[in-house]
Amino acid sequence: MFRSMTLFAALLLSFTLFAQPGPSVTPGSDPASPDRSVAFATYDTLTLSLDLYLPKDDAETHRCIIYSYGGGFAQNNQRIDETKRLCRQLADDGFVVAATDYRLGLLGVKFKGPLSMVKPLENALQMAVEDVFKATRYVLDNAVELRVDPWQIVLMGCSAGAMTSLQCDFERCGGTPLAKQYLPDGFRYAGVISFAGAIFSRRGLEYPRDMPAPTLLLHGTADQLVTYKQIKMFNIGLYGSNSIARKFKENHYPYKIIRFTNEGHSVATRYFSQYEDIIWFINHMVTEGRHFEIDETFSDPFRDRPKWDSLDPTSLYNN
Repeated sequence: MFRSMTLFAALLLSFTLFAQPGPSVTPGSDPASPDRSVAFATYDTLTLSLDLYLPKDDAETHRCIIYSYGGGFAQNNQRIDETKRLCRQLADDGFVVAATDYRLGLLGVKFKGPLSMVKPLENALQMAVEDVFKATRYVLDNAVELRVDPWQIVLMGCSAGAMTSLQCDFERCGGTPLAKQYLPDGFRYAGVISFAGAIFSRRGLEYPRDMPAPTLLLHGTADQLVTYKQIKMFNIGLYGSNSIARKFKENHYPYKIIRFTNEGHSVATRYFSQYEDIIWFINHMVTEGRHFEIDETFSDPFRDRPKWDSLDPTSLYNN
C-alpha cells in the first residue's frame, strides 16, 4: 500500500518536472501559427482559446483533430513551437485542427502528503475534461463554418493532454454528468490518439454504457511519469496504456498499441517520428472504420534517453 501511495505521489511531483516551458508565440507571427484563435470558454477573468489550423483546399468537410497539449496540468504549451508545427502539418494534410487550451488545475498546488495529491489530480483532470468537452461543443456548433464532419472528430494529446483525451472518451462512454452536459445525445468521438496517457477512475477500468472509440496508444514501458501499467490504492486507480490495451483486448474493442521497450516519458513527444502511425490510424481505423486489434513493440537500443526517462519517481518522493 505504501509503495502505491509513493508512486502516486511521485507521479504528481514528476509532472511538475516535466512541465517545462517552451518558446511561446502568438497567432500569425510565423508560418506555422494558427490561422485564427477563438474564445470558447470564460471563467471570471480567464478566457480559454481554441487555436484553429485550417486546410487550404475547397473540400466541403474535413476530419477534425482536437489536440490537447502536455504540461503536467501546470504548464501551458498550447503555442510552443512543437505544438504549432504538429498542428500545421496535420492541417496541411487535410485536417481541421483545433488546439485547445484548458485550465491548469495543478498550477501552484501545494501538497502535504501522498493522499493529499489524489484529489488535486482528479480535480485538475476534471477541469481539463470539462474544457475539452466545451471545445468539442464549439466545434460541433460551428461545424458548417469550420467545414468539419461532426462524425469524424478525433481527440489527440500527449502526456497530460493524452490523459485528458482518454478521460474524455472514458466519461463519454460512462455517461457522466459532464459528458451529458456538453455532448449531444448520440455523439461519439471517432477516435482517440494518446501519447503516454492514462485514465483515472474510482470504479475500475470499465466502459459500462457505450463502447470506446477506436484508440491508438503509444507508451514507453519504462515511463515513470505517467504510468505505463497501473497504480491502485483503495478503489482509486490510474490506468496506463498497458492496462487500457488489456481491457480493449478482453472486450474486442478496436485499438492499436505501440509499446516502446525501455523508453520513458519521452514517448509523449514522439508525434513526429510516429506521424505515419497517426495518419494510418485515422485513415484505416477511424475513417474507414476497419476493426483492428494490434499490439506492436518497438525497441531501439541505440536511442539516447532524455534526462526525464531516467528519473526514479520513488527516489524523488523520498528526497
